[in-house]
Amino acid sequence: MEVLDRLNKTTEGGEKMKQKQSLIFLRRQICFFVVVAVAALVPTFANPAPAPKPIELKWVSFRPATHKGVIGIRDLIVDPLNKEAKDELTIKWMGGPDTMSPSDIGLAVQKGVIDIGSIYVGAYESLAPGVGGAMLTQLTPDEERKPGGAYDFLLSLHTKAGLFYLGRPEPMTEGFFYTWLRTKRLETPKDFVGVKIGSATGARAAVIAWGATQVTVAVPENYSALERGLVDGIAGQPLRGAVGFGWYELAKYIIDHPYYQSTVMLIMNLNSWNRLPEHLQKLMMKRMVQAEKDSMVKQTQTELGLKKKLAGSKVEFYKLSPDVAKWYLKTAYDSAWQYQQQRFPEVTPKLKELLSK
Repeated sequence: MEVLDRLNKTTEGGEKMKQKQSLIFLRRQICFFVVVAVAALVPTFANPAPAPKPIELKWVSFRPATHKGVIGIRDLIVDPLNKEAKDELTIKWMGGPDTMSPSDIGLAVQKGVIDIGSIYVGAYESLAPGVGGAMLTQLTPDEERKPGGAYDFLLSLHTKAGLFYLGRPEPMTEGFFYTWLRTKRLETPKDFVGVKIGSATGARAAVIAWGATQVTVAVPENYSALERGLVDGIAGQPLRGAVGFGWYELAKYIIDHPYYQSTVMLIMNLNSWNRLPEHLQKLMMKRMVQAEKDSMVKQTQTELGLKKKLAGSKVEFYKLSPDVAKWYLKTAYDSAWQYQQQRFPEVTPKLKELLSK
């Protein structure tokens, strides 16, 4: 009996010992998991993860940094966007024609060598056939951006070429180009016949359709062509060209019926655009839309200032009679659309429909 009692006591003690050991093990397990959980949280507070680097987009222009067109893009688009995007996005200026030839900018944007290019459509229309028709718009940028409108169609032409069409950096309420005359006013359609008028490709069709003799002259050669009497006038050039190149010293008359819009566009590499987070894409387009509105006001003010300056230099702006003015402008647009139709018959009819009033 004594042996049995001792055995029972031993068994009871063993059970108690087992329970005690189990409790100690459980407590140790709980402590272990608590320590692991706290350790996982500590680095978050002690060593916060570094902020992601901002997305950098490289930008070039066919104009130098000191040109008013580049300054306008910087003031109305680039600087405000960099500020609004805070530390998420930055657009970096890489240079002008001293860095890259204008004829190479479109291809460089397409290939992703650079992200954004400020360039005239003639320099990259071979990549996106038909986009040159954008200069013939008779709409405001807001009107172009209506759903299913001209902007959407132009965008589709760009995306086929691996480009993203951001918009127009220098739209105007009136036309952008003028016709300059060296020695005499042209008042009627007959007066244009046989007059030698120099132009680049943009106004070539209009000059011929007016009945004048078209002479191909590059912009830097306009002054010498006027000075040497090789041409009687220059067509398809903006007022700022007169100030920059001094044509007002030689061309004394300007037909005060401007035509076409600036052919300068802001384009972006399509992959660069697609890589942007959606909220940055929206921010970028919001800034572009606002810049187009602001630019219209700014460009109009600039034109008024240039007119005053040129008038002070004894340059005469003159109006044609209503009937002749109607012929002059209609001929300019109709002939340019015909030229576009000859080169890009697949897209021109749709563009003309969307860009005309």
